[in-house]
Amino acid sequence: MKLLRRATICRVAAIVAAGLAVSCLGSSPNVSLYTMNPISDSAVTGVADGLAIGVGPIRVPRYLDRPEWVMRPGGSTSQLEVDDFRRWAGGFSSNVLSVLGENLGAKLGTQQVVVYPTQSAFALDYRVSVNFHAFEGVGGEVVVLRANWLIRAGGGGAGPWSGHFAIRTPIAGRGADALVAAHNEALDLLAEAIALRIASLPVSKAGSDGSDGQPSD
Repeated sequence: MKLLRRATICRVAAIVAAGLAVSCLGSSPNVSLYTMNPISDSAVTGVADGLAIGVGPIRVPRYLDRPEWVMRPGGSTSQLEVDDFRRWAGGFSSNVLSVLGENLGAKLGTQQVVVYPTQSAFALDYRVSVNFHAFEGVGGEVVVLRANWLIRAGGGGAGPWSGHFAIRTPIAGRGADALVAAHNEALDLLAEAIALRIASLPVSKAGSDGSDGQPSD
């Protein structure tokens, strides 16, 4: 009888322990997913409709190329903080490339934009690649973006044309949405700088068919 009672007590204790473990797991924070987005009222500038643009590839620092948010504490040039519960839906690079393509299309007044690695169905006038050196929130105050960009003519020949872009975009608030908005604004301003350079270049339909429409690495 004592052995039966002891076995019953042990089973009850095990059930209680399992319930506590499930309870602890259930109380952990939920993962929140976010996307970068083009700024809807972006100004359209410069060139005629129908300019064909290939966007990408892009390169980002390896510490940023992950779904989790990566931020830098204020005053630190070497420390990074990873937020496991706030993530970029689809990954960081995918968000940056997609929004950069949409922004360039809006600013150049064209719907003929193909984003790497998608194969273009039309000949490209220009290809744009971007190498990001930094693109992260710092100290909860600003988003820092530093990048070099390169523009190539669609079929070779003229160019390439290069440029450097750097900006510190204020984070207007303390919530997650404010940090996302600062990323959106920084990407919009980068696209504006690239679009202005493209608008100053001669338009040349270089490719003769879709086979030349793949943005090159």
